[in-house]
Amino acid sequence: MYLPDRLRDSGGFALAMAIFALVLLAAIVAGGYFSASQEFHIGRGMRSTTTSFYAGEAGILEVLEDWDAVTIAALAASDSLVIGPFAMEGGGNYTVSIVRVGSAADSVKRYFYIEAVGRPASPAVGERRQAVVARARFPDLCCDAAIRVRNRVVFGGGAQPIITGFNNDPPGVWPASACSSIPGDSAPGVITWRLANVNDPSRITGIPDILVDPMQNTIPSVIDSGDLIYSELIARADHEFIGDFTLNGSQPTTVGGQCKENDPLNWGEPDNPGHPCFDYFPIIRVTGSLNLTGSGSAQGILLVDRDLKITGPFEFYGIAIVQGHLEMSGPVDFYGGAMVGEDVRFSGATPRFWLSRCASERAERLSNLTRPSLVSPRAWVELF
Repeated sequence: MYLPDRLRDSGGFALAMAIFALVLLAAIVAGGYFSASQEFHIGRGMRSTTTSFYAGEAGILEVLEDWDAVTIAALAASDSLVIGPFAMEGGGNYTVSIVRVGSAADSVKRYFYIEAVGRPASPAVGERRQAVVARARFPDLCCDAAIRVRNRVVFGGGAQPIITGFNNDPPGVWPASACSSIPGDSAPGVITWRLANVNDPSRITGIPDILVDPMQNTIPSVIDSGDLIYSELIARADHEFIGDFTLNGSQPTTVGGQCKENDPLNWGEPDNPGHPCFDYFPIIRVTGSLNLTGSGSAQGILLVDRDLKITGPFEFYGIAIVQGHLEMSGPVDFYGGAMVGEDVRFSGATPRFWLSRCASERAERLSNLTRPSLVSPRAWVELF
């Protein structure tokens, strides 16, 4: 077939194909770059929001773990508190808002709405917000008397009253602000199941001096008289000592200016209101007998499976629940309240047992008893 010269001329075809191929390749490269860029932004966004999520969750867990009973638990109904922002290792930060919800009259169970906002490290964006509802229980353990005892109260020589149910705020270094919000009601000096158990009633004072309650004739009726029974208290102990144990005064320790609460020999610092451990009241469980001795002091809640012996000079502030005997000898001052399953024995230089609403209630409020737990089954929610 005959073709005109212009149709048989193929000059310039390769150039056109090359240009077309370059355009196509550029489109593919541009598409790949766009797709990679989108994946990069999506990945960075996911990383930022994931960091934010875990930062917020860390904020909630930190608040629950390091529950500040002095400020948080003291919030009135509808009051709020903002904590943070706090930076996290590796970037990110969180801010936590805490609101007490419920009625002002609800003193035994207090509910808190805890909301955390987590943010990634700058300049990334994408905060996440989550919240929980927690409940802190404020049990009443003590004290309907200075000492509730099942068996005998035995005094050695002397004539001074050494058990008193008249309320006494700890003297000396304790500031008035530590006790100002705590009612100072007085109570009986001793509650026992029969008057014959007391060898010298004249050395007990209170309103009345001695209250006879025939129901206090078993160990459980004495030591389980509060809102939480002994076994429940054991489960909340901060430290447990197996067998017999002797404490020669508390050794309050700090780390980074904060009270080192995981030190089993740190039983608070009642003698120095400016110390970080002044508001630390540990719950101590001893499976054997406990001996407090030396020129020292301690505070908290003692759970003693056998006997508690305090040899002065020594001061203790808080609550003692003892299944065996309570023995005090020498210049001892005990501020708070006690429940004793067997005998109470006093000897030597005058030891004194003072009912103290302030010491006992501070031991309850500032101990692990008021650490909150999440309200189940729908305590946690992610807001956005």
